[in-house]
Amino acid sequence: MPGVVRSLKRALQLDNFPRPAWLPPSALPGAVGLLWAGAALLWAGPGAFAWAAQHLAYVGGLALAATALWLVPGLALLRWLWPGRLNPAVRMTLALCAGVGLPPVALLLAHLARLPWNAWTTFGYVTLALAALLYRAGPWRARWRQAARRGRTWTVFWLVGLALLAVMGRLYLVRDLPAGLWGDSYQHTLMAQLLVDNAGLFTSWQPYAPLATFTYHFGFHANAALLHWLTGLPITQCVVAVGQLLSAATPAAAFALTAYLSRSTAAGLWAALLVGFINVQPGFYFNWGRYTQLDGQVLLTAVLAAWLRALEGPPVWSRRAGRGLLLAGLLTAGLFLSHYIVSVFAALFLGLYGLARLARRPAWAELRQVALGAALIGLMAAVVAAPWLANTLSGYLVRNASGFVNGGVDAGRIAGYATLPPIPAEMVKPYILALAALGLFVAAARRQWRVALAAGWALLLLLAVTPQLVGLPGAGVIDNFVVYIALYLPLGPLAGYALAEGQRLVGRRLPGLARAGAGAALLAGSVWGLAWQNQHLYDSAYQLFTPADAQAFAWIEANTAPEARFFVNTFPAYGGTLIAGSDGGWWLPLLAQRATNLPPLTYGSERGEQADYSRQVNALAVAVRGRPLSDGAPIALDLTTPDNYARLTAAGYGYVYLGAHANPAAGSADHIDAAALQARPDLFELVYAEAGAQIFRLRAAP
Repeated sequence: MPGVVRSLKRALQLDNFPRPAWLPPSALPGAVGLLWAGAALLWAGPGAFAWAAQHLAYVGGLALAATALWLVPGLALLRWLWPGRLNPAVRMTLALCAGVGLPPVALLLAHLARLPWNAWTTFGYVTLALAALLYRAGPWRARWRQAARRGRTWTVFWLVGLALLAVMGRLYLVRDLPAGLWGDSYQHTLMAQLLVDNAGLFTSWQPYAPLATFTYHFGFHANAALLHWLTGLPITQCVVAVGQLLSAATPAAAFALTAYLSRSTAAGLWAALLVGFINVQPGFYFNWGRYTQLDGQVLLTAVLAAWLRALEGPPVWSRRAGRGLLLAGLLTAGLFLSHYIVSVFAALFLGLYGLARLARRPAWAELRQVALGAALIGLMAAVVAAPWLANTLSGYLVRNASGFVNGGVDAGRIAGYATLPPIPAEMVKPYILALAALGLFVAAARRQWRVALAAGWALLLLLAVTPQLVGLPGAGVIDNFVVYIALYLPLGPLAGYALAEGQRLVGRRLPGLARAGAGAALLAGSVWGLAWQNQHLYDSAYQLFTPADAQAFAWIEANTAPEARFFVNTFPAYGGTLIAGSDGGWWLPLLAQRATNLPPLTYGSERGEQADYSRQVNALAVAVRGRPLSDGAPIALDLTTPDNYARLTAAGYGYVYLGAHANPAAGSADHIDAAALQARPDLFELVYAEAGAQIFRLRAAP
């Protein structure tokens, strides 16, 4: 057998990577890049490339903005605070992830200092970050040459190529959207707009809703607001653009987490490919407007790496340890400001890490290092986030979460959240699950306990959905959907590690074949993923606000009084505790400045200007339905009945708006009966009907 292998190696000359004499080594990356681009054009089609070329200023501008807002500040932060050296590719990807968490911290500190945040402040932030990076840049050319000699620049090449494909593909998917998709996008766009309107953090939601507190995590919204201040793009575009840029950053985040846990850049590249181009999640998030969770999960990578470096680095009582502790504390505070539940995800991993360190029977000095380091990091994070933590008590978030513990939430709703149905393929591909299981087996066999932690982390995430299985309270606080769409976090590194180990085994006998095969797989897998995503990732069923709605809103602004009130489609949500919107009418307060019966979904967690505001909102919905919101059976709402007509006129509603596209559709959720309105022209006058959008005026309205 060894003779056969040697003969094959000589025949293929794979160990030497032969190249034509006219192709110098420095041209090899360019040649591979051209091959990559050519394969993408042939396989994925010219659509995305043609669109990117036609909108080069837009695509390039957003890429530069992401570099300025995230990569440069993140690199500066790591240059000043990371204790020790880092692989160039790991440093670059960790910096990108860390930079995502700095804007919310900056806005919080500015708010405490009573400093307004605007375009000038944003340019100052970027300039200061660039100056801090350049001041500590050091002999980067020498380090780059050293990395090139060790072959590390190829990793950077692959990462840059994957990032370019991801940015182009993600932005191409949303090229025609006038605003974000589904219900979450409305809340996030509204909050980002309020940050801009108030030059920073706010309490009043006027003029869009009569809410008087703001306790929601705001990391994503801060990033969208900074993009607006940096580029001047409308907030509706900034929300979608930042969300897709974060989605394009997930390959980098997967690389950084996997490479840091496994100490293998090959495993990191495989994980980047699987997470960014092969698995459906998190690329599908934009259909739901699930951008805040994505923001937190990108930052999560940097938080975990910073914690592990601080706890495994210099002794916490030494001078050198201070920078690492400060870095971990600052990023942890940023994660809390960015997403509360993702902060729980981080705590689960770090708790498991601490238990794993204890299981290895550490010496007293190591035990003291972990315990004291964790306490100091937690204290630093608490000091930074304390003002916002206190602010959350002013709303109803704590009350809502405690309801799952003390019995204040309906048992049926808890049962729906706190169950574990089979993991569908649209959450995690079956073969990625299989690769993750193989990765766990290999990690256990090779005693790579840091890699194996990912499997334990996945189990803890599932346990967070069903704590009742081990006798713990809190069932339903974290629902299965939130965890299932985040399973790529632990499973991606395990699957990437399995593929890297396979590459390593092949490389022991055929190193040239292993390198060439891995490169070809990265190229082919990313191109295939780009083609598949272009064809299947976007689901138009989730679009509530359409171009037809935008046209109708323009008519409303031109033909109705600013004080006009509109009654729009709603349906019961969250176990009948709230009402949500099912069409573009939800966007009327933000985009047409007209009041409706439907506030942002956060009216259930924020205090209203009136103490019983949320009860008033729900009471009107119950009265019009004629049955409780907890009865979720879909109803065709007849607004022409004497009682409903009287309710609308008494509440000051002068118009009824029906959007061009509904999700949930009529028949699967409540909907206003348009046929009933048309049958009573004596009560409702049809004043607008274009492309599916309809507007009726109440005859009794002034």
